[in-house]
Amino acid sequence: MENIKKLFQSTIEFLKSMSIRHEYTNFDSGAIMLDVWHKDKFYVIQFDVDNYVGFSEVNDDNMEFDTIPDEKFYDEIKYKNKLKSTFVDESC
Repeated sequence: MENIKKLFQSTIEFLKSMSIRHEYTNFDSGAIMLDVWHKDKFYVIQFDVDNYVGFSEVNDDNMEFDTIPDEKFYDEIKYKNKLKSTFVDESC
């Protein structure tokens, strides 16, 4: 996977280009937690120092977010595909 910080930056650029609301928190460990609001849904994307990206949707079935993501991506391409499939509206 590319440098996790570069992957974070490309994710921010992607979200900005789509005008998707987001906020992030940097941790002393080097990890980054990215909160994303899109179409009445809330997502948390974790950029972990162990070189993976965690992806979670917080919803009625998954009310409490914890540090264990719904999905972990160690492959940059698979992560980017998940990002696009979640946030790009194919009907436009």
